[in-house]
Amino acid sequence: MLRYRVPASTTNLAHGFDCLGMALGLFNTITVEPGGTTVTAPGAADDGLARFASEVRDLCASTWGIAVPGFAVTVQGEVPIARGLGSSSTIILGVAAACQQVAGRPFDRVELIRLGAVIEGHPDNVAAAALGGFVVVGEIDGELRCQRFDPPAGVTCEVIIPDFEVKTVEARRVLPGTLSKADHVRGLQHTALIVAALARGDIDGLRGCFTGGWHEQHRAALNPHLHGLRQSSDPHVIGTFLSGSGSTVIRLRREPFADGVRPDADGLQRLA
Repeated sequence: MLRYRVPASTTNLAHGFDCLGMALGLFNTITVEPGGTTVTAPGAADDGLARFASEVRDLCASTWGIAVPGFAVTVQGEVPIARGLGSSSTIILGVAAACQQVAGRPFDRVELIRLGAVIEGHPDNVAAAALGGFVVVGEIDGELRCQRFDPPAGVTCEVIIPDFEVKTVEARRVLPGTLSKADHVRGLQHTALIVAALARGDIDGLRGCFTGGWHEQHRAALNPHLHGLRQSSDPHVIGTFLSGSGSTVIRLRREPFADGVRPDADGLQRLA
């Protein structure tokens, strides 16, 4: 039996679409046992999680040119499904790590990110969950590159999880095929400022950076609660944004905050 602890992840951070991510201190434990192709998880009856597990196994086998046995996968933990917190990435990484271990390969998080990005279709969730902390990820000449930074001290995330789902495929369907020059420039400027402030640990430098995300404007119909949650007068709230495509909303806050979740510094871990 192989077990892995994988954190939730929040991505985009309003402007860094498919390139910014941060691991959160909410976790799933992925247990993988050779034999079978089942996935059991709370609320996962019709969520395609078994398909993820099979796809990961098949991709590992073809990439490494080896046979990989079937698995029975059990998911336990705190990361809800279809809420924009990277639940699928926790399973993808856990199964990929099990395949890596069964194949006798070194424990290599970057290799797992590359495999996971193929399955997910975007690299931000798997990069944040694998490496922990705050990550910037992108493709250069066909090569996936990641830059990881320690999460800034003194920041907590208020994780507001509503009682409805937003499927990623639905949230991507409402996005436009092109952006205006104004949206494009604003996105570049805000993304650069967010990266610089987080990398330096400049919490106050993040104020005002999370408004006007182009994808959030188009996803407002799927996440009608976002506007109201942004109307906070609490001086400790640094910024508010959709977690991934929703429906979860993140309020970035200064400590202390009793119900806050700290960004996770460690990422994917093997368990004994």
